[in-house]
Amino acid sequence: MSERVEWILAVRLRQLGDVLAALATLQALKRYRPERRIAYVVEAPYAELLRGLDFIDFLPSPPKRGAAAWARYLATLRGLRPTGAIDFHGSARSALIVRLSGAPVRVGFDVRARRRLYTIVEPRGEFRDGVRIPRTPIVWGMRLARHLGAAEVDSLPPRIPVAADAYSRAVSALAAAGITTRDIEAGEVIGLNPGRPLPVKTWAPDRFATLARRIAREGGRALVFWGPGEEAAARAIVAASGNTAVLAPATPLADMPALLSACRALVTIDSGLKHLAVCSRVPTVTIFGATDPREWHMGGGSDAFLWRGLSCSPCRRLECPFGSPCMDVSVDAVWDALYAVLQRAERSA
Repeated sequence: MSERVEWILAVRLRQLGDVLAALATLQALKRYRPERRIAYVVEAPYAELLRGLDFIDFLPSPPKRGAAAWARYLATLRGLRPTGAIDFHGSARSALIVRLSGAPVRVGFDVRARRRLYTIVEPRGEFRDGVRIPRTPIVWGMRLARHLGAAEVDSLPPRIPVAADAYSRAVSALAAAGITTRDIEAGEVIGLNPGRPLPVKTWAPDRFATLARRIAREGGRALVFWGPGEEAAARAIVAASGNTAVLAPATPLADMPALLSACRALVTIDSGLKHLAVCSRVPTVTIFGATDPREWHMGGGSDAFLWRGLSCSPCRRLECPFGSPCMDVSVDAVWDALYAVLQRAERSA
């Protein structure tokens, strides 16, 4: 590779929502100086998802194990001779990758001993009178990127394109599951994403089932999404809906934007799939509880959220001693939000 090429290395190894949020920053870096190249270090499944983005030039996924494999990998990164590196992740592994890349300018968050591996450190949070000021990951990403030169960032993460072959596979898989091309073209498919069974983020399965039945009464088809470890819960919702809902076909992450694009909207908890739907420009209704929509909504005009905003929210806990009252959102409230989102999307089409 030519020494005249300027490379910027960015690292965000995993967590789908965070991986996607960083895309706005990478796009801003490229927009500011189009001739430079962006290498984005993410784990392999995310690399497959992001290959169609024109502002990312290289997706060097790190090896899973092996000293020799890691030595070759780090040699590849050093061979780019990056002029700057950004650690969006802030883990020990991501900080070491940035440090060993050879980049003379290394930017990261002020986190524990990792701060010593960077040349420029930014605070992880912002507070006023002892209260945390909610900012999105896009804002925090730009706090890092400004040290390497970046254009003004968009508030909405970039769109992930859907390849024609991926869409064909999605349509075929949906047909096998019972959703026809006519259902898709008529805009009758509404996605439901119950997500991981984590109490502080869980909207009650019986409410998802009730919503699915209501969608069916209004002439729609509910498609229940699921990921690793979530299939049993998704099947239970389909059964509780009286099989008015359809279980989404097993789909690799790289093809998920195509499957989402078959939906007119997605009702979801705060999750990686929510952010992928936003990047696929599928309207969303998100139910927030322990997390803060002022930080994690990152949607556009055709996206909405429901958040009770209790005095204990956002707690960012994994478990709640009070039974997660923040997720006690009625089906009627979700239905009303969904109807409003669909109306806005129709007007803007």
